[in-house]
Amino acid sequence: MLGRIIDQLLKKHWSQEEIDRYVGRYQKAYLTHATDASIRKQSASGGSTTALLINGLERGFFNGAVVCKTVIEEGKVRARFCIATTVEDILDARGSKYVETRFLREVLPLIRDFDGQVAVVGLPCDIAALRHRCSKEPALASKLVLTLALVCGHNSRTALIDAVTTRIKRETGADIAHYHFRLGHWRGWLEAELEDGRLVRKPSKVFNDYQNLFFFSERKCLACYDHYGYSSDLTLGDIWLFRLQADPIKHTAIIIRTQVGENFFDAGVCSDKLRATEIDIRDILDGQSRIGPSHYNVTARSKAGQWLGVKLPDPVGERVTWHAYINALMTISALRLSETGWGRRLIFAIPRPLLKFVLYIKKGLESFR
Repeated sequence: MLGRIIDQLLKKHWSQEEIDRYVGRYQKAYLTHATDASIRKQSASGGSTTALLINGLERGFFNGAVVCKTVIEEGKVRARFCIATTVEDILDARGSKYVETRFLREVLPLIRDFDGQVAVVGLPCDIAALRHRCSKEPALASKLVLTLALVCGHNSRTALIDAVTTRIKRETGADIAHYHFRLGHWRGWLEAELEDGRLVRKPSKVFNDYQNLFFFSERKCLACYDHYGYSSDLTLGDIWLFRLQADPIKHTAIIIRTQVGENFFDAGVCSDKLRATEIDIRDILDGQSRIGPSHYNVTARSKAGQWLGVKLPDPVGERVTWHAYINALMTISALRLSETGWGRRLIFAIPRPLLKFVLYIKKGLESFR
């Protein structure tokens, strides 16, 4: 009840123009979760992406799914793409990966060499780049039957996860065998399984506070305005509504954009792999009400970048308010600081209460309309 009251108090008015601008074309929106609790257990949110992929593979919608897995390479946590052809492969790829990847470099050879049709899961920029490449390469396009975009605010360079995992290794005296960026309900926790079998859990804020302040952000993300995956068949992501916080099952928001996406989604629901409730698209916008508009406003970052030595194109021509401008200055300053050796040392020397205080200021600025 309290969550519903808070949602009503914080609810924003979204004009049709804003919906078109931020979300793009769409057909329907849903609140969903996987019906299988074992699938949800290792998922970042409701397990819906995993459940849909498993159903699609089992029912022959595609022969394989391009997914991203967390791997340990030379003792470091990295994200690598592969084509999942079994249920076990899909389950192994569950969960968020908040670290930079080289999507086209890895994925294009995988698809070209694969004997069959594929679904592709990627970030909005990944899906847009793949669509563009398919427009120039018919053989590649003929293999692509479905695209699923994951809602994305930005991605982080490897230096951030390396710093977090180095601390874990220093505290435990053991190397990491497996790693999960985020598990559990709501904000959840990060989890590292050590080579000696011990399990280390820490609040997700150990990583996310730095990421949410845009320390170690990839530069390309500052020029991106595609939060919801304009080019995909389906968009999937977290929905941060207070009324859902008390629900023991975490949910995934899904935006259906195409008929292909709707057919695939309906098959998952009809097979009882997915539980779904139709919602207003404005609920999804409310669930991403701070980062969504802020992400779109490249104009603010472009203007702020002129003062901080970061040149960014401005494809959106968005209105820049005083609070959007200050927020953009904070974003680009954080990126610039994390690009220097002394800056990186300073970042990790910041007391956590001060770090949290600065994060609250940034979130407050993002809350203004």
